[in-house]
Amino acid sequence: MKSKLFLLLVVLTTLPLLSWCRDDDPCSDSPDSKHCYQSEAVDNADPSQCAKISGKEFKQYGSNPPRDKCYMMVAAKMGDYGICNKIKWGEMSYTKADCIFEVIGEQDDPKWCDLLKGKDRYVECNQTFRSANALVMKDQTIESLTEQSKNDPDNAELKQQIQKAMEAKKALFPYLTPEEKNTYIKEQREKIMEWIDDADVSSSISKEYTAFRTANPTADVITLLDKMKSIADKQEAIKQADDDANTLVDAIKEQMTAIVQAGKDEATDVMKEKAADWIKENGGDKLKWSLKNLEWMKEKYDKWSEAYNALEEKYQKIKWVYDQVNGIYTKMDGLDTLVAQGKLTADKAKVIKWAVLLQNWLTAVTEYVPVFGSTISKITDATFEATIKLAEERAKRTTALDKCINDPLNCDTDNISGY
Repeated sequence: MKSKLFLLLVVLTTLPLLSWCRDDDPCSDSPDSKHCYQSEAVDNADPSQCAKISGKEFKQYGSNPPRDKCYMMVAAKMGDYGICNKIKWGEMSYTKADCIFEVIGEQDDPKWCDLLKGKDRYVECNQTFRSANALVMKDQTIESLTEQSKNDPDNAELKQQIQKAMEAKKALFPYLTPEEKNTYIKEQREKIMEWIDDADVSSSISKEYTAFRTANPTADVITLLDKMKSIADKQEAIKQADDDANTLVDAIKEQMTAIVQAGKDEATDVMKEKAADWIKENGGDKLKWSLKNLEWMKEKYDKWSEAYNALEEKYQKIKWVYDQVNGIYTKMDGLDTLVAQGKLTADKAKVIKWAVLLQNWLTAVTEYVPVFGSTISKITDATFEATIKLAEERAKRTTALDKCINDPLNCDTDNISGY
């Protein structure tokens, strides 16, 4: 009986040990052990896992391609060229040169092409990682990542990828021939300024870029070109938002002129019903998108920097137009709620709605001054003359109108309805 108990105890205490052994080598029972070991090696940055790949099906060729590939994959991930020395090569397998080439590609570091001097992949390495074409491909990668970042500005991984691509681009540039460098610089400058035909915008870009270059005399060519593009993109985005704000202001002028000519009280209700659609069709959504683009631009600067503050000032100036116009709907909805609750008569609400339109719209069109002097209204003062006169009349009753807007329940509309 004792011997049976002893045997049972031995079995029970041995089971965890056997289980631990199996867990220590999770690929031992895998039907595809070579790929299992490759995954283990790469995922854990552990080249010792590669040594467990038998490659028995290749023994007749005197090589072990799965094991050599495993070392190559780990070397590429770790950026460790020394691991390439473990590759044995042989028929149907990979060479050390293949491994080095793979690491260079993964790590984006063209200087290591020199490790391949005298080997068959040296020329290919130069063409792939040290050419003008490689530089253009880097630009395409950066542009693609930047567009993704616009839609996901808080994505830290995207920012790291952009930074890594920029560093790789800087490392690549010195290997170009003098002719390739000159051609690239010329083409990039032309591309950056290609769509900028506004004198104000061009002048702003020139001033900001000159100031940066003066403050950074040792900056490399790639940094300077990147800064020029960044400045151009920013100034162009400001100009676009400026134009969109002015387009919205012009649309308001047109609508107000129509209201003045058609009759105020009747037109107010029509405006209330169609307000959202009208704003969307006449520049509201476009300006909103332009403002979002400027918000993304701001994220590229330190919040307390001079550049950030300068951009923030322009952003707030343009956003004010959108907020001024968009604020009409909140106030009108509030008035409709008071009418529904029986706290305000429909007639009084109609008068106050007109006051709301006057206050927000006239303020927007008379106080907004475009950021760029070249942003000119398409609606002339002569066309807008009737509404300007209305603005002058409104100015005489500002206190009474503002009281009605701010405190509609205690508003006396009898003495201010004649507009």
